[in-house]
Amino acid sequence: MNSHSQTDRPTSGTLSRRGLVALGPAAWLLTACAAPGTGAPSSIDLRQAPAVRLPRSHQLDMRDAVSGHVRRIFVQVPDSPAPAGGYPALYVLDGNASFTVAAQLARNAGLRPAALRKDPLLVVGIGYPTDGAMDSAARKRDYTPPPAAGDDTGGADSFLDFIEHQLQPALRSAWSLDPRRQTLFGHSLGGLLALHALTSRNGLFTRYAAASPSLWWNGTRELQALEAWAARGAPTASADVHLQLRVGALERAGTANADPARAARMAERRMNEHAQALAARLSRPELSHLQVDFEELPGLDHGGTLLPSLIEAMALAQREAM
Repeated sequence: MNSHSQTDRPTSGTLSRRGLVALGPAAWLLTACAAPGTGAPSSIDLRQAPAVRLPRSHQLDMRDAVSGHVRRIFVQVPDSPAPAGGYPALYVLDGNASFTVAAQLARNAGLRPAALRKDPLLVVGIGYPTDGAMDSAARKRDYTPPPAAGDDTGGADSFLDFIEHQLQPALRSAWSLDPRRQTLFGHSLGGLLALHALTSRNGLFTRYAAASPSLWWNGTRELQALEAWAARGAPTASADVHLQLRVGALERAGTANADPARAARMAERRMNEHAQALAARLSRPELSHLQVDFEELPGLDHGGTLLPSLIEAMALAQREAM
């Protein structure tokens, strides 16, 4: 005997009530779009729809066992199994703002024709427990190298300790990762953190992408540290280390700007000049083990460099290891 009652059976062109329940959130949209006269709502109120979810993504708030600070960790796992050497991984700072973009682009790359497809990329976002795009105070604390330049700054080493001793072991226990292709991406203060990681903890990553790095911070102390590191021969834990540096052409001091205060700040910070000089210093023949790629992006200001630099960082992360 058929277990469905007469009232549960679908009539022509409709779904049964039981079928709608089985569809879950999609059922709401189907009933809202139904033809007039079927008992469905007469208008669609998208405000009542469920939140967007990214397939094969994970989110977890991790408390640093040492400092007590909480960071929100986002992970996008590829649809394809890991290559023989493990997944290449891209760590994205300011994860609340940038993770979903990087994660969806990584998913899209998996749809390309097989001949054009690169190894699937695991994307890791490091953010904070907030619904906002950024936590300005927390990122200033975590992304600025010591010594402190004010209250609650200079915490970069503690932040890198968290990545090394808590986050990375948790990731390695869950997925197979390629140790030769671990990339850190940061923008602005995040770019400063990426450069600090290169000089002080370069065993954590093999590839670094710094977009519009705030080398002006704290009287250019980190720029000076980078110069000293280069003078020591730029020692690295791997013989295959890449640095991608990007700045926007409209960040250059002297660029026409209608806002006098902004123009004065650009002249003081000298974003492009510092980045260009650093790239030249690290590209000297005696540092041949360090591959440096510098570009000034035309037509872009400080905020505008984020997305194109992130896309290029993804390509860097997926590049074959030497």
